[in-house]
Amino acid sequence: MNKSIFAAVAVVAVLAACDKPAPVVVTPSSPPPVVVTPAPTPPSVVVTPAPDSMKSADKAADAAKDAKGSAMDAKGSAMDAKDASKDMKK
Repeated sequence: MNKSIFAAVAVVAVLAACDKPAPVVVTPSSPPPVVVTPAPTPPSVVVTPAPDSMKSADKAADAAKDAKGSAMDAKGSAMDAKDASKDMKK
């Protein structure tokens, strides 16, 4: 009987030494709520160039063409003057 009591005490001592801590249950925290906002709506008005700005652009293009023509005329006149100057020197 002493041996069985000794064996029981030994088993209890071994089990006490091997006592594992109780498992800890960790509950994950819930993620913060996601707020979804709708995309901004595009403007319903389509912007088109004003007729006045189109007229101004056409006038500017015409003025540029006229300036180019004037420059070509001036170049031609300068060449004529150069040729006339050469003829006078002879």
